[in-house]
Order: sequence, then C-alpha cells, then structure tokens
Amino acid sequence: MTFHVSRRHLLLGAGALAAGWGSGCSTNSGPNPGSQPSLVAPSGTAAPELEPDATKVDLTGGPQWTAPDLGGVTMTLWGLNYAPHVERYKLLIKRFEEATGAKVTLQPQDDVGKQMLTSLSGGNPPDVVCLMGKMSDQLVNQGGLLDLTDAVYGDLKIDMEKWWMPDAIGAYTWEGKQFGVPVEGNAHAGVGSRLDLIAAAGTEAAELFPGSHKESDWPTKGVHFDSFDQMFELAKLLQKKNGDKVEVWGQNRQGWEVQQLASVMWQQDTLWWDERSGQFNLDNDAAVVALEWMVTKPYDLGIESRLAAGNSVNAYVAGQTALAIGNDSAAGEGTKAGFKGTNVVHPSVVPGEEPRFIGEGGWGFAVPVKAKNQAAGVEFARFVTTYDAQFTYSQIYGGMSPACRALVDTEIYKGDSPLKQGQRRLLIAGANTQYQGHGFDPQIETMLGTVVGSLREGKINPREAATQMQKQATEQQQRYART
Repeated sequence: MTFHVSRRHLLLGAGALAAGWGSGCSTNSGPNPGSQPSLVAPSGTAAPELEPDATKVDLTGGPQWTAPDLGGVTMTLWGLNYAPHVERYKLLIKRFEEATGAKVTLQPQDDVGKQMLTSLSGGNPPDVVCLMGKMSDQLVNQGGLLDLTDAVYGDLKIDMEKWWMPDAIGAYTWEGKQFGVPVEGNAHAGVGSRLDLIAAAGTEAAELFPGSHKESDWPTKGVHFDSFDQMFELAKLLQKKNGDKVEVWGQNRQGWEVQQLASVMWQQDTLWWDERSGQFNLDNDAAVVALEWMVTKPYDLGIESRLAAGNSVNAYVAGQTALAIGNDSAAGEGTKAGFKGTNVVHPSVVPGEEPRFIGEGGWGFAVPVKAKNQAAGVEFARFVTTYDAQFTYSQIYGGMSPACRALVDTEIYKGDSPLKQGQRRLLIAGANTQYQGHGFDPQIETMLGTVVGSLREGKINPREAATQMQKQATEQQQRYART
C-alpha cells in the first residue's frame, strides 16, 4: 500500500494537531491538560506498581494469545516523549520481551504525530506506534495504518463487547474496521469536587453531594448528581466571597467543550456529528438546551465565570473553583496541590435518567503499513490486547480509566482514599460512553470552543451560538474535504 501525504496533512501534523500529539494534552495525557507538559516530569505513579493476577472470570471474552518465539527478532516502538508514557512503554516492552524473546528499541518522539506523517512519507516508519485514536484519521484515510480487524482481533477471537469499553475501542474503529488497540478510556464524565469546602459548608452541602453516600448505596445513589439543579445548588453553597469579590467560584467547566456539548445533546437522543454522512447536527433545540445548562444558567446564577486559568483543571488546581467539570484529572491534580478532592459523575440533563457521555477515547497502539518488521509490530499489537498488558498500562497516573472492561474490579482502583472512590464512580460511567466519531477536521474542536467562549462572554445567546457552530463547522469541514 502506498502512503501519500498532502500538504494539509503535513500542516496538521506540524500545527493544528500539535496540541494533541506533540504536547500530549489529550484529556487522558497528563497532569495539566491543555498546556505543554514538562518532558522531565517525574515518572513515579501515585501508587506502587501492581502485578496482574487474572482469574478465569477476568479473562472471559478476552484474547486467546499464545506468545510466539521471536528470538533474534528486533523491532522499534515509537510513542510520546512524556515521562509517564515512557514509563509505561518500558514496562510493556519488558513484558513483551520476556514473553517472546524479541528485542524492542524504544524511540520516544516529541511530536509523534508529525514524525509519523514524515516517516510514512519517507518509507521508514517504526514497527509499532502509540498514537491517540482521535488523531489517527488522516493516517487511516491515507492508507498509513494497517487494518488489524482480522490479524489481531479476529485471530484472537476477542468478544469485542465484553472486552472493551465502548468509547475506547470506538476511537480505533473506522467503518467497522479496527486500526489500533486502545489502552485508555474516557475522561470526561467527572466533576472534581473540593472535599474541604463541602465539609466546611455543613449538612446542607453534604446532603446535596453524591459522594456523601456510602459505596454500598451505589449505583442507585452516590455515583452521579441527580440533576443539574442539584449540582448548581451545591456549587452555590461552596462559593466563597470576600465582600463583592469571589475568591472561589462554585464551579467551572471551561475546556473540552465538544465532548461536554456532545454528551448533553446525546442525553437528549441527538448526536452532534454523523460520521456516515459527514454532517454536523448543531443548529437545533438539543444543542440550545445543552448550551443553556452548560453556560447560560450557571452564569445567570452567579456561580461561574470565565477565568483566566484557561480550563477547569487549571482553575481547580489554582484554588479558583470548588467544582471542576469537563476533565476527570482535576481531583487528582488538585489533591497534589493541597486541595483534597474526589470525582462524582456529571448529571444527565434529563432528571431521573442515567447520564450518558460522548468521549474522545485515548491512546493506543497501531502498526504502520510500511513497517520494516510489520509482523513483529502486529504481534506487539496482539500482545497489547491481553489482560496483562492492559493492566500494566492502566496504572499510568496511578490509575487511568481503562480501555478493557475486565479491569474494572482490579486492585488498580481499590482503596479507601477519596481519589480511588472517585475512580470507581467514573468506571461506572465508562460503560455509558460512546466515541465522538471520526472524520471531522480536528481544528473544528477549537473553533467550537471559541464560539462557546463568546457565549460565556455574553456576546451571543445559546441559539446564536448553536447557529454559529453549525455554520463554522460545516464550512471548515468542506474546506478540509477539498484539500
């Protein structure tokens, strides 16, 4: 298969996608989403490294993989040059080498997406690469990634529904075919919550906070807010003022607007993007309702404001908000900064219904079509589907939302700390999450975020915002398709 790279793809690799590939600022990629992470960040996890110890039940529906003898085989692996990722790559390589006898050379890349485009064009890609599923569209469309549907998934007889979280495998699925193996799941369902402020606010706040319920009450109570109104009431109680100046806002949900908007729309049975037709569906009542609850209502209540921090995680870590919505990492990063917290799950816009979410998946492993040792790359991808490999990777950051359903009840997520309890709530939400869809220009996410920013500033109303989003997204997609 011949890989052709157009100027558009090179530009995307170098510019528009750099925020996701180069910096690792996926929602699933590190301690400060939306900003450039330090490449010399400490690589230690938040908990001791655990060893997988699967039972027969754990392996139900999983791959039937027998490690081949690859003694004398050498191969290269590329991934993100970011300390927590590099740590996981090394641990996976160690397991693979011990199982097969192969020798794997790790070559971390500062901008793995851009380097993949360049290497495929030049005919010298690695044998296997760790990429975000959502950033692999152009590689698949240009014939740069190997179809793993039969070579990995079919051959290993995996029960796809039992083994994978839906949004995780969705991130590597194009028109029913799989072009990668996921190792991360969704990270958009949580509401990072300051436990010190909740305790200080007293009984009324405790009664409103889902996390006050014992785990024995789950999932009927204690996992998610019952409604937006309940969440808003709690935010109002937690807000701190000094005279007329707000010192700690009740809530903040800046950043990751597409996933939030798409989730609240899907809760109303409306999908924001139709992958098959290539059409956006944003200028409608479902989008307006979503924007009202996301922005207009909390701003009118005075419990939220647009902050210079840039996104909800940064605002939480800086002590500027009591509740952080949009990215699950806020509670953990805030705890490191001295703000003890946990995650509860975001409510449904339809009171009484279980919340559903649209996710962007995370990182995973793919095999380039021009790999010199493609067979070894495929074998590494097959290995990554296994319980042991998934268990090993999912300990990144002390416990990442997993791609593999079998990990939900493992030791990774056990413990009495608020963060571990929060992780277990998020695991429940993982089964109710689907992937946001492939095929749209990745620049559109930034464009839609800018429109929501104008709504936050009061320059437009929700109906105008929905109309602008539809118009801008459609026009940009048309330009994208022509280039």
